[in-house]
Amino acid sequence: MKCKKCGADTAQDLISSLCPACLEAEKAGEGLYRKMLIFLGVFAALMILLTVFSTPHKPDSDQASSPDAQTAPTAQAPVPATTTPQTTDITPAEPSRQQWNYETVTVDMVTLNSPYSDVYAQLCFRTNGDVFLGLLGQGQLLSGDYHGARIRVGSGPAKSFSLVAPADYSSNVAFISPHGPLIAAARAGKQIFIEATYYDAGAQTLSFSPSQPLDLTSK
Repeated sequence: MKCKKCGADTAQDLISSLCPACLEAEKAGEGLYRKMLIFLGVFAALMILLTVFSTPHKPDSDQASSPDAQTAPTAQAPVPATTTPQTTDITPAEPSRQQWNYETVTVDMVTLNSPYSDVYAQLCFRTNGDVFLGLLGQGQLLSGDYHGARIRVGSGPAKSFSLVAPADYSSNVAFISPHGPLIAAARAGKQIFIEATYYDAGAQTLSFSPSQPLDLTSK
């Protein structure tokens, strides 16, 4: 009889009704299919392994941090050194040389007008070049940007000067700037007129007359 698949004359196969040639071809095709499945399985396994081993390992954040960064000490802010403000001595007695490295010379001391009639003003010079106006008694001398002084030497014209508060901001002392003209006048023994403003007393003009030419030589 003829083969149902290829039409060749062959004996009847009770199981498949196919000729031996067709059976052999079918077996060969099944073998090739199995080989392809095995090849695809092996290829897929290789790709998976390659992907796993080619992925870089990322360390934990705790392990990646630098030991130095974990143990570095915290910087401490510098502590400012304490300083003692410099005070100005306006008493008639001169400061000792152990307290100051210069001498203070008082050229004159005068009394203010009412209501400061019991307050004395003194004009002082120091060997370091400072010149200041100080009050003895309960009084306040206004100084700063808005309160300067008008000073006249002898018969000359009045000129504007600055009054600067001392380092401790005492209200009974003010340094006069510039001091050069006053030092020159005191050394020449000339009369010095100073107009300044006093708290609750307004502007008053005081006359300072050196009893002798100023000597700023350190003793």
